[in-house]
Parts: sequence; C-alpha cells; structure tokens
Amino acid sequence: MVTESEFAGKWKVIEAVDMADDYLSLSPDPHLLINVDEKNEVTGSYQFGVQDGYIDGRFEKDKESLRLIFSFEGWDETDLVNGFGTFGFESEDTFLLTMHYHMGDTISFRCRATENDLTNTADDAA
Repeated sequence: MVTESEFAGKWKVIEAVDMADDYLSLSPDPHLLINVDEKNEVTGSYQFGVQDGYIDGRFEKDKESLRLIFSFEGWDETDLVNGFGTFGFESEDTFLLTMHYHMGDTISFRCRATENDLTNTADDAA
C-alpha cells in the first residue's frame, strides 16, 4: 500500500479519460501539485486544459488502499468551479484523479509522478 508521503509532489496529468484527446494540450504544463504537511494535511493546486485552482484535503484509508479526498475551487476559463475529488493509486506508476464538479460533470484524469517530484525525500536523505 502507498503511504501519505508518496502522494506529495508534482504529478503530470497524462490523460483526460472523459475528455477529447487534445484537451490537455490547452495547458502548457498539465499537473496536480500536492503538499502534505507533518500532520498529513493536504493542500495543493491543479492546472490542466483550461482549468486551474486549489485543493484542500485529507487521506482516507481502508484495509486495502489509501486515497486522498479533497475539495477544490478554481476556474474553468472564466467560470468559477468547485466540488470534491479523489486521488488514488491505479496501477504500478499511475494514479487516478477524479473531479466531481458541483452541479456538473465528473471527470477523471490519469497522472504520473514527475521526474522532479517531491516523493520519498525523507528516504533519499537517509
């Protein structure tokens, strides 16, 4: 099972599962940035397509998995958007980001950690 600290860092959004293939190309750097503090409280930001905004979340754990649940607020072009989302392990090197827009759609994105991510910094320093 992944740990809370493995969520920290910059995640490259590699696929918009529920959108047109060229949607991500509307942003120069489609990503999700996650900061995890010493109490495992989460803040961060996102940018993909024509959207950008901020997240605030916490971790949810069951016997088999750990995932981040969060609220978000931001912009979709000139429209204010908000809602809740989840971010969790999907496969060996892929996490799934799902955004549930208040009074709107649910959209999923596949993400991979970037080469300069912040994960495992405590292990690297040891």
